[in-house]
Amino acid sequence: MQLQNHHIQAQKIFLVILVFYTFCFTNIIRLILGDILKINLLYSIILPIIIILYIIFFQKKNYFILYIMCSICALQAISILYYQIDISNTYRFVYGILSPLLLIGIRLERTDYVFRKFLNFYNWLIILNVIYGLIDYLSGKKLQLILGDFLYFTSFYDSIHGDYSIGVYRLFSLLGHPLTNMLLLLIFLCFNLANRHYLRIKTNVSIVVVYLITILGMILCNSKLGIALTCITLLSTLFIGKKKYKNFIYMFIPFILVLSNDALKQNVLQRFINASDQGDITNGRFSAINSLLENGVLPNMFIGRGIGSSDGILQSVSHNLSNIEIPLVMFMFDYGIFTTFLFYILIYFFPAFVLLKNKHLYLFFLFNMIFLFSNSYNGLAVSIGIAHIAFFATMMILNLSIYLTIKRKI
Repeated sequence: MQLQNHHIQAQKIFLVILVFYTFCFTNIIRLILGDILKINLLYSIILPIIIILYIIFFQKKNYFILYIMCSICALQAISILYYQIDISNTYRFVYGILSPLLLIGIRLERTDYVFRKFLNFYNWLIILNVIYGLIDYLSGKKLQLILGDFLYFTSFYDSIHGDYSIGVYRLFSLLGHPLTNMLLLLIFLCFNLANRHYLRIKTNVSIVVVYLITILGMILCNSKLGIALTCITLLSTLFIGKKKYKNFIYMFIPFILVLSNDALKQNVLQRFINASDQGDITNGRFSAINSLLENGVLPNMFIGRGIGSSDGILQSVSHNLSNIEIPLVMFMFDYGIFTTFLFYILIYFFPAFVLLKNKHLYLFFLFNMIFLFSNSYNGLAVSIGIAHIAFFATMMILNLSIYLTIKRKI
Protein backbone atom coordinates (compact mmCIF):
# COMPACT_ATOMS: atom_id res chain seq x y z
CA MET A 1 0.00 0.00 0.00
CA GLN A 2 2.86 2.36 0.88
CA LEU A 3 4.56 1.58 -2.46
CA GLN A 4 1.29 2.27 -4.27
CA ASN A 5 1.02 5.65 -2.52
CA HIS A 6 4.56 6.49 -3.59
CA HIS A 7 3.63 5.70 -7.22
CA ILE A 8 0.53 7.91 -7.00
CA GLN A 9 2.54 10.81 -5.55
CA ALA A 10 5.26 10.37 -8.18
CA GLN A 11 2.63 10.37 -10.90
CA LYS A 12 1.05 13.57 -9.55
CA ILE A 13 4.42 15.34 -9.69
CA PHE A 14 5.11 13.96 -13.17
CA LEU A 15 1.70 15.06 -14.50
CA VAL A 16 2.02 18.57 -13.03
CA ILE A 17 5.38 19.02 -14.78
CA LEU A 18 4.05 17.45 -17.97
CA VAL A 19 0.95 19.67 -18.09
CA PHE A 20 3.02 22.76 -17.34
CA TYR A 21 5.50 22.09 -20.16
CA THR A 22 2.81 20.96 -22.60
CA PHE A 23 0.15 23.64 -22.12
CA CYS A 24 1.67 26.55 -20.15
CA PHE A 25 5.35 26.86 -21.03
CA THR A 26 4.49 27.27 -24.70
CA ASN A 27 6.79 27.90 -27.65
CA ILE A 28 5.80 31.56 -27.79
CA ILE A 29 6.54 32.07 -24.09
CA ARG A 30 9.88 30.28 -24.53
CA LEU A 31 10.77 32.43 -27.53
CA ILE A 32 9.95 35.68 -25.73
CA LEU A 33 11.74 34.69 -22.50
CA GLY A 34 14.67 33.32 -24.48
CA ASP A 35 15.04 36.61 -26.35
CA ILE A 36 14.91 38.59 -23.09
CA LEU A 37 17.36 36.29 -21.28
CA LYS A 38 19.50 35.68 -24.40
CA ILE A 39 19.35 31.91 -24.03
CA ASN A 40 17.64 29.17 -26.06
CA LEU A 41 14.63 27.90 -24.09
CA LEU A 42 12.86 26.29 -27.05
CA TYR A 43 14.44 22.86 -26.74
CA SER A 44 14.23 22.25 -23.00
CA ILE A 45 15.94 19.00 -22.04
CA ILE A 46 13.78 18.63 -18.92
CA LEU A 47 10.63 17.28 -20.60
CA PRO A 48 12.16 14.33 -22.52
CA ILE A 49 14.24 13.40 -19.48
CA ILE A 50 11.28 13.21 -17.09
CA ILE A 51 9.21 11.26 -19.66
CA ILE A 52 12.00 8.74 -20.24
CA LEU A 53 12.79 8.39 -16.51
CA TYR A 54 9.09 7.97 -15.74
CA ILE A 55 8.76 5.20 -18.31
CA ILE A 56 11.89 3.46 -17.00
CA PHE A 57 10.83 3.43 -13.36
CA PHE A 58 7.05 3.24 -13.67
CA GLN A 59 5.68 -0.21 -12.91
CA LYS A 60 2.92 -0.31 -15.57
CA LYS A 61 4.86 -0.38 -18.83
CA ASN A 62 3.36 -1.07 -22.22
CA TYR A 63 6.02 -3.25 -23.82
CA PHE A 64 4.31 -3.28 -27.22
CA ILE A 65 4.86 0.47 -27.50
CA LEU A 66 8.42 0.20 -26.20
CA TYR A 67 9.29 -2.47 -28.79
CA ILE A 68 8.03 -0.27 -31.62
CA MET A 69 9.92 2.69 -30.15
CA CYS A 70 13.13 0.62 -30.19
CA SER A 71 12.52 -0.26 -33.85
CA ILE A 72 12.03 3.42 -34.71
CA CYS A 73 15.22 4.35 -32.85
CA ALA A 74 17.22 1.66 -34.66
CA LEU A 75 16.03 2.83 -38.09
CA GLN A 76 16.72 6.47 -37.24
CA ALA A 77 20.21 5.59 -35.99
CA ILE A 78 20.92 4.19 -39.47
CA SER A 79 19.54 7.38 -41.06
CA ILE A 80 21.67 9.58 -38.79
CA LEU A 81 24.85 7.69 -39.71
CA TYR A 82 24.06 7.31 -43.43
CA TYR A 83 22.98 10.92 -44.05
CA GLN A 84 25.19 12.41 -41.31
CA ILE A 85 22.25 14.23 -39.74
CA ASP A 86 23.51 16.92 -37.36
CA ILE A 87 23.03 16.84 -33.59
CA SER A 88 20.53 19.73 -33.49
CA ASN A 89 18.13 18.02 -35.91
CA THR A 90 18.56 14.71 -34.08
CA TYR A 91 17.64 16.36 -30.79
CA ARG A 92 14.67 18.13 -32.42
CA PHE A 93 13.42 14.68 -33.46
CA VAL A 94 13.96 13.22 -29.97
CA TYR A 95 12.32 16.17 -28.26
CA GLY A 96 9.56 16.98 -30.72
CA ILE A 97 8.39 13.52 -31.80
CA LEU A 98 10.12 10.58 -30.14
CA SER A 99 9.67 11.45 -26.45
CA PRO A 100 5.98 12.43 -26.87
CA LEU A 101 5.31 8.99 -28.40
CA LEU A 102 6.14 7.48 -25.00
CA LEU A 103 3.14 9.28 -23.51
CA ILE A 104 0.78 6.95 -25.38
CA GLY A 105 1.96 4.00 -23.29
CA ILE A 106 1.52 5.64 -19.87
CA ARG A 107 -1.08 4.11 -17.56
CA LEU A 108 -2.60 6.40 -14.95
CA GLU A 109 -3.14 5.25 -11.37
CA ARG A 110 -6.38 7.17 -10.75
CA THR A 111 -7.83 8.12 -14.11
CA ASP A 112 -11.08 9.68 -12.84
CA TYR A 113 -9.19 11.89 -10.37
CA VAL A 114 -6.56 12.92 -12.94
CA PHE A 115 -9.18 13.59 -15.61
CA ARG A 116 -11.26 15.80 -13.30
CA LYS A 117 -8.26 17.79 -12.04
CA PHE A 118 -6.90 18.27 -15.53
CA LEU A 119 -10.27 19.24 -17.01
CA ASN A 120 -10.92 21.84 -14.30
CA PHE A 121 -7.55 23.45 -15.02
CA TYR A 122 -7.78 23.10 -18.79
CA ASN A 123 -11.29 24.58 -18.98
CA TRP A 124 -10.11 27.83 -17.45
CA LEU A 125 -7.00 27.91 -19.63
CA ILE A 126 -9.09 27.71 -22.82
CA ILE A 127 -11.78 30.10 -21.57
CA LEU A 128 -9.15 32.74 -20.74
CA ASN A 129 -7.51 32.21 -24.13
CA VAL A 130 -10.80 32.72 -25.99
CA ILE A 131 -11.63 35.80 -23.88
CA TYR A 132 -8.19 37.18 -24.80
CA GLY A 133 -9.01 36.50 -28.45
CA LEU A 134 -12.37 38.28 -28.20
CA ILE A 135 -10.77 41.35 -26.59
CA ASP A 136 -8.05 41.28 -29.26
CA TYR A 137 -10.64 41.02 -32.04
CA LEU A 138 -12.77 43.89 -30.67
CA SER A 139 -9.65 46.06 -30.25
CA GLY A 140 -8.71 45.63 -33.92
CA LYS A 141 -5.92 43.13 -33.25
CA LYS A 142 -3.97 45.50 -30.97
CA LEU A 143 -3.02 42.78 -28.46
CA GLN A 144 -1.82 40.51 -31.25
CA LEU A 145 0.28 43.24 -32.85
CA ILE A 146 1.94 43.88 -29.48
CA LEU A 147 2.63 40.14 -29.22
CA GLY A 148 4.05 40.23 -32.74
CA ASP A 149 6.51 42.97 -31.75
CA PHE A 150 7.90 40.64 -29.07
CA LEU A 151 8.28 37.96 -31.76
CA TYR A 152 9.96 40.18 -34.37
CA PHE A 153 12.67 37.59 -34.99
CA THR A 154 10.29 34.69 -35.77
CA SER A 155 7.85 33.57 -38.47
CA PHE A 156 5.01 34.41 -36.05
CA TYR A 157 5.69 38.10 -36.71
CA ASP A 158 5.22 37.62 -40.46
CA SER A 159 2.04 35.58 -39.96
CA ILE A 160 0.46 38.12 -37.60
CA HIS A 161 1.19 41.06 -39.89
CA GLY A 162 0.29 39.02 -42.99
CA ASP A 163 -3.22 38.37 -41.67
CA TYR A 164 -3.53 42.00 -40.60
CA SER A 165 -2.59 43.25 -44.08
CA ILE A 166 -5.34 41.20 -45.80
CA GLY A 167 -7.99 41.98 -43.18
CA VAL A 168 -8.37 38.47 -41.76
CA TYR A 169 -8.47 37.74 -38.03
CA ARG A 170 -6.97 34.54 -36.63
CA LEU A 171 -6.23 33.97 -32.96
CA PHE A 172 -2.52 34.20 -32.15
CA SER A 173 -1.92 34.13 -28.39
CA LEU A 174 0.60 33.10 -25.78
CA LEU A 175 -0.69 29.55 -26.24
CA GLY A 176 0.39 29.52 -29.86
CA HIS A 177 -0.41 29.83 -33.57
CA PRO A 178 -4.12 29.87 -34.67
CA LEU A 179 -3.91 26.19 -35.65
CA THR A 180 -2.43 25.31 -32.25
CA ASN A 181 -5.23 27.26 -30.58
CA MET A 182 -7.74 25.39 -32.74
CA LEU A 183 -6.27 22.04 -31.68
CA LEU A 184 -6.44 23.10 -28.02
CA LEU A 185 -10.05 24.20 -28.50
CA LEU A 186 -11.05 20.92 -30.15
CA ILE A 187 -9.49 18.98 -27.25
CA PHE A 188 -11.42 21.22 -24.86
CA LEU A 189 -14.70 20.32 -26.57
CA CYS A 190 -13.94 16.60 -26.94
CA PHE A 191 -12.80 16.15 -23.33
CA ASN A 192 -15.89 17.90 -21.96
CA LEU A 193 -18.14 15.78 -24.18
CA ALA A 194 -16.29 12.62 -23.12
CA ASN A 195 -16.79 13.56 -19.48
CA ARG A 196 -20.49 14.34 -20.05
CA HIS A 197 -21.12 11.07 -21.88
CA TYR A 198 -19.00 8.66 -19.81
CA LEU A 199 -17.67 9.91 -16.46
CA ARG A 200 -20.33 12.52 -15.63
CA ILE A 201 -17.95 14.22 -13.21
CA LYS A 202 -19.08 17.67 -12.10
CA THR A 203 -16.65 20.25 -13.44
CA ASN A 204 -16.18 24.00 -13.05
CA VAL A 205 -17.86 24.82 -16.39
CA SER A 206 -21.40 24.04 -17.55
CA ILE A 207 -21.97 22.45 -20.95
CA VAL A 208 -23.67 25.65 -22.19
CA VAL A 209 -20.46 27.59 -21.49
CA VAL A 210 -18.46 24.83 -23.22
CA TYR A 211 -20.60 25.22 -26.36
CA LEU A 212 -20.42 29.03 -26.27
CA ILE A 213 -16.63 29.11 -25.81
CA THR A 214 -16.17 26.44 -28.50
CA ILE A 215 -18.30 28.25 -31.10
CA LEU A 216 -16.74 31.63 -30.36
CA GLY A 217 -13.25 30.12 -30.25
CA MET A 218 -13.54 28.29 -33.57
CA ILE A 219 -14.65 31.53 -35.29
CA LEU A 220 -11.70 33.41 -33.78
CA CYS A 221 -9.16 30.68 -34.64
CA ASN A 222 -10.62 30.70 -38.17
CA SER A 223 -9.27 27.36 -39.38
CA LYS A 224 -11.32 25.98 -42.26
CA LEU A 225 -10.91 22.31 -41.34
CA GLY A 226 -11.08 23.19 -37.64
CA ILE A 227 -14.49 24.80 -38.13
CA ALA A 228 -15.73 21.77 -40.09
CA LEU A 229 -14.54 19.23 -37.50
CA THR A 230 -15.85 21.30 -34.60
CA CYS A 231 -19.29 21.56 -36.22
CA ILE A 232 -19.32 17.80 -36.84
CA THR A 233 -18.38 17.20 -33.20
CA LEU A 234 -21.09 19.56 -31.95
CA LEU A 235 -23.69 17.94 -34.19
CA SER A 236 -22.71 14.50 -32.86
CA THR A 237 -24.23 15.43 -29.50
CA LEU A 238 -27.66 15.38 -31.14
CA PHE A 239 -27.33 11.64 -31.72
CA ILE A 240 -26.05 10.42 -28.33
CA GLY A 241 -27.39 10.30 -24.81
CA LYS A 242 -30.90 10.94 -23.56
CA LYS A 243 -30.90 14.75 -23.70
CA LYS A 244 -30.81 15.32 -27.45
CA TYR A 245 -33.34 18.17 -27.42
CA LYS A 246 -31.53 19.95 -24.61
CA ASN A 247 -28.28 19.60 -26.53
CA PHE A 248 -29.93 21.21 -29.55
CA ILE A 249 -31.11 24.16 -27.45
CA TYR A 250 -27.74 24.46 -25.67
CA MET A 251 -25.97 24.67 -29.06
CA PHE A 252 -28.56 26.67 -30.98
CA ILE A 253 -28.49 29.68 -28.64
CA PRO A 254 -24.64 30.12 -28.67
CA PHE A 255 -24.61 29.66 -32.46
CA ILE A 256 -27.19 32.44 -32.87
CA LEU A 257 -25.36 34.73 -30.43
CA VAL A 258 -22.00 34.30 -32.15
CA LEU A 259 -23.17 34.24 -35.77
CA SER A 260 -25.43 37.27 -35.28
CA ASN A 261 -22.23 39.31 -35.53
CA ASP A 262 -21.83 40.07 -39.25
CA ALA A 263 -18.14 40.98 -38.88
CA LEU A 264 -17.32 37.58 -37.38
CA LYS A 265 -19.19 35.79 -40.19
CA GLN A 266 -17.42 37.86 -42.84
CA ASN A 267 -14.06 37.12 -41.21
CA VAL A 268 -14.59 33.38 -41.68
CA LEU A 269 -15.96 33.76 -45.21
CA GLN A 270 -12.94 35.85 -46.19
CA ARG A 271 -10.60 32.96 -45.34
CA PHE A 272 -12.54 30.61 -47.63
CA ILE A 273 -12.68 33.24 -50.39
CA ASN A 274 -8.92 33.88 -50.19
CA ALA A 275 -8.14 30.15 -50.39
CA SER A 276 -10.56 29.71 -53.29
CA ASP A 277 -9.01 32.64 -55.20
CA GLN A 278 -5.61 30.97 -54.86
CA GLY A 279 -7.02 27.89 -56.61
CA ASP A 280 -6.39 25.46 -53.72
CA ILE A 281 -8.80 25.37 -50.78
CA THR A 282 -6.20 23.25 -48.91
CA ASN A 283 -3.70 26.15 -48.88
CA GLY A 284 -1.19 24.32 -51.06
CA ARG A 285 -1.32 20.87 -49.46
CA PHE A 286 -2.58 19.03 -52.56
CA SER A 287 -0.45 21.21 -54.83
CA ALA A 288 2.65 20.13 -52.91
CA ILE A 289 1.83 16.43 -53.30
CA ASN A 290 1.09 16.89 -57.02
CA SER A 291 4.39 18.70 -57.50
CA LEU A 292 6.34 15.85 -55.89
CA LEU A 293 4.53 13.19 -57.92
CA GLU A 294 4.91 15.08 -61.21
CA ASN A 295 8.65 15.31 -60.63
CA GLY A 296 8.94 11.63 -59.71
CA VAL A 297 10.13 12.37 -56.17
CA LEU A 298 9.34 9.46 -53.84
CA PRO A 299 10.35 8.67 -50.24
CA ASN A 300 12.76 5.90 -49.23
CA MET A 301 11.39 2.72 -47.69
CA PHE A 302 13.38 2.59 -44.44
CA ILE A 303 15.41 5.76 -43.89
CA GLY A 304 15.11 9.52 -44.41
CA ARG A 305 17.15 12.70 -44.13
CA GLY A 306 15.64 13.76 -40.81
CA ILE A 307 13.13 16.24 -39.42
CA GLY A 308 12.12 19.01 -41.82
CA SER A 309 14.01 17.61 -44.82
CA SER A 310 10.73 16.99 -46.68
CA ASP A 311 10.17 20.72 -47.16
CA GLY A 312 13.69 21.07 -48.57
CA ILE A 313 12.92 18.28 -51.05
CA LEU A 314 9.71 20.07 -52.13
CA GLN A 315 11.56 23.37 -52.56
CA SER A 316 14.11 21.65 -54.81
CA VAL A 317 11.39 20.77 -57.35
CA SER A 318 9.00 23.70 -56.89
CA HIS A 319 9.65 27.44 -56.92
CA ASN A 320 6.14 28.34 -55.73
CA LEU A 321 5.70 25.96 -52.78
CA SER A 322 7.76 25.75 -49.60
CA ASN A 323 5.73 23.50 -47.25
CA ILE A 324 4.15 20.06 -47.67
CA GLU A 325 1.97 20.62 -44.58
CA ILE A 326 0.65 17.02 -44.34
CA PRO A 327 2.45 15.10 -41.53
CA LEU A 328 1.87 11.65 -43.08
CA VAL A 329 3.69 12.68 -46.27
CA MET A 330 6.36 14.64 -44.39
CA PHE A 331 7.12 11.68 -42.13
CA MET A 332 7.62 9.40 -45.14
CA PHE A 333 10.23 11.71 -46.63
CA ASP A 334 11.83 12.60 -43.28
CA TYR A 335 12.06 9.08 -41.82
CA GLY A 336 11.08 6.55 -44.48
CA ILE A 337 7.86 4.74 -45.33
CA PHE A 338 8.29 1.86 -42.86
CA THR A 339 9.15 4.18 -39.93
CA THR A 340 6.05 6.24 -40.78
CA PHE A 341 3.99 3.04 -40.65
CA LEU A 342 5.42 2.37 -37.16
CA PHE A 343 4.56 5.94 -36.12
CA TYR A 344 0.95 5.53 -37.14
CA ILE A 345 0.64 2.17 -35.42
CA LEU A 346 1.38 4.05 -32.20
CA ILE A 347 -0.52 7.27 -32.78
CA TYR A 348 -3.61 5.83 -34.47
CA PHE A 349 -4.01 2.07 -34.95
CA PHE A 350 -3.10 1.07 -31.38
CA PRO A 351 -5.45 3.64 -29.73
CA ALA A 352 -8.18 2.81 -32.28
CA PHE A 353 -7.86 -0.91 -31.50
CA VAL A 354 -8.15 -0.30 -27.74
CA LEU A 355 -11.18 1.98 -28.07
CA LEU A 356 -13.00 -0.34 -30.46
CA LYS A 357 -12.14 -3.43 -28.41
CA ASN A 358 -13.56 -1.72 -25.34
CA LYS A 359 -16.67 -0.75 -27.36
CA HIS A 360 -16.29 2.96 -26.63
CA LEU A 361 -17.54 4.12 -30.01
CA TYR A 362 -18.22 7.74 -29.10
CA LEU A 363 -14.80 8.05 -27.49
CA PHE A 364 -13.38 6.58 -30.71
CA PHE A 365 -15.23 9.27 -32.67
CA LEU A 366 -13.84 12.05 -30.43
CA PHE A 367 -10.34 10.61 -30.74
CA ASN A 368 -10.70 10.70 -34.54
CA MET A 369 -11.69 14.37 -34.51
CA ILE A 370 -8.54 15.30 -32.56
CA PHE A 371 -6.39 12.98 -34.66
CA LEU A 372 -7.67 14.34 -37.99
CA PHE A 373 -7.04 17.94 -37.06
CA SER A 374 -3.59 17.35 -35.53
CA ASN A 375 -2.64 15.56 -38.77
CA SER A 376 -3.98 18.27 -41.06
CA TYR A 377 -1.04 20.69 -40.85
CA ASN A 378 2.73 20.51 -40.46
CA GLY A 379 2.86 21.23 -36.73
CA LEU A 380 2.98 17.56 -35.79
CA ALA A 381 5.99 16.98 -38.06
CA VAL A 382 8.15 20.06 -37.46
CA SER A 383 6.80 22.26 -34.65
CA ILE A 384 7.98 21.75 -31.10
CA GLY A 385 5.10 21.01 -28.73
CA ILE A 386 2.29 19.93 -31.07
CA ALA A 387 3.10 16.23 -30.70
CA HIS A 388 3.15 16.66 -26.90
CA ILE A 389 -0.34 18.17 -27.03
CA ALA A 390 -1.79 15.58 -29.43
CA PHE A 391 -0.26 12.53 -27.73
CA PHE A 392 -1.17 13.80 -24.25
CA ALA A 393 -4.77 13.88 -25.46
CA THR A 394 -4.39 10.33 -26.80
CA MET A 395 -2.96 9.18 -23.46
CA MET A 396 -5.93 10.64 -21.57
CA ILE A 397 -8.48 9.09 -23.95
CA LEU A 398 -6.82 5.66 -23.76
CA ASN A 399 -6.69 5.75 -19.97
CA LEU A 400 -10.32 6.84 -19.81
CA SER A 401 -11.31 3.86 -21.97
CA ILE A 402 -9.28 1.44 -19.82
CA TYR A 403 -10.73 2.91 -16.62
CA LEU A 404 -14.33 2.62 -17.89
CA THR A 405 -13.74 -0.98 -18.97
CA ILE A 406 -12.34 -1.98 -15.58
CA LYS A 407 -15.19 -0.16 -13.80
CA ARG A 408 -17.73 -1.95 -16.00
CA LYS A 409 -16.34 -5.36 -14.98
CA ILE A 410 -16.43 -4.66 -11.26
